[in-house]
Amino acid sequence: CSSSDATDHYEKYLEKGANVVIQGEGEITLRETVLAFQNSQSLSEIDGIVFKENDTIIKNKGRIVLKDLDKLSQPAWDLIALDAYKKVWKASKQNFTLNIATTRGCPYKCNWCAKPIYGNRYNSHSPKYIVQQIKFLSEEFNVNRFWMCDDIFGLKPNWVQEFNKELKKEKLDISYYIQSRADLLLKEDTIDALAESGLEEAWIGAESGSQKILDAMDKGTTVDQIYTATRLLKEKKVRIAFFIQFGYLTENKEDIQKTIDMIQELVPDNIGISVSYPLPGTKFYDKVKDDLRLKANWTDSDDLAMMFEGTFNSKFYKKLHRFVHKEFRKSQAKEY
Repeated sequence: CSSSDATDHYEKYLEKGANVVIQGEGEITLRETVLAFQNSQSLSEIDGIVFKENDTIIKNKGRIVLKDLDKLSQPAWDLIALDAYKKVWKASKQNFTLNIATTRGCPYKCNWCAKPIYGNRYNSHSPKYIVQQIKFLSEEFNVNRFWMCDDIFGLKPNWVQEFNKELKKEKLDISYYIQSRADLLLKEDTIDALAESGLEEAWIGAESGSQKILDAMDKGTTVDQIYTATRLLKEKKVRIAFFIQFGYLTENKEDIQKTIDMIQELVPDNIGISVSYPLPGTKFYDKVKDDLRLKANWTDSDDLAMMFEGTFNSKFYKKLHRFVHKEFRKSQAKEY
């Protein structure tokens, strides 16, 4: 098995019967592991795995992160039963959308964000590689709508602009969704290039309307940047959505009100609300770990449960969640 949770809690996966846990990037490690099993070879020389041998857990050295992602072959989309997925999408009355990853990792240092797979590195496919993948999917499966599932889309200088040029060169007309940051969107002509290339919706980690909270998170963005990026995207007819995070350390009612005010003033097209969640390996986790007691995993909570001693309790934040969504819908009704 291979995942962020398996990387953090490999002992639990091995106890439940997993033969091998892959830590970090999986492609090369998985191939070497499968070949070792097929040829009855030892697993001791394979970087990036944890396994059991004679009831002893053995953790090999880590796999070096792949820097040139274009060395990987294009995904074997032809091996996937896309028609079955299309049926499910059709039943949901939503336009069929496929996930594509153009990058790996995130270089920013928000102190609540865990990075067990890639660490603080950021590596990217070239625009040409991604456009060739899109071209294949368009021609072979008539797919022209995509969710770019990167943590940060188009961070490398001029990447978005080159992506736009490559799409035009191949005469590809697509629509897509991304995750990004307010400050990144404001660089050069990034929003223009995104809109031209078919961007339908951008989700940004707004987190809070309080600069005090953004600074406490080491977010590296400003409330002014959120306002400016939102207005520029709306001018280009691009939908904007906010990830909002309540409950961070030192948050008070004034901070919460600033966030509500921001949502009401900017009226994003969508919002996703959570409370601050302490993940192992983060500075935030270290700050609150003494409060966690026996709560140490998703099985012990839900995404609106306070797992540490914050300003307010879980009941407060669940009510706040409902209230903010209600106010958000009111704001949308007024605007439209």
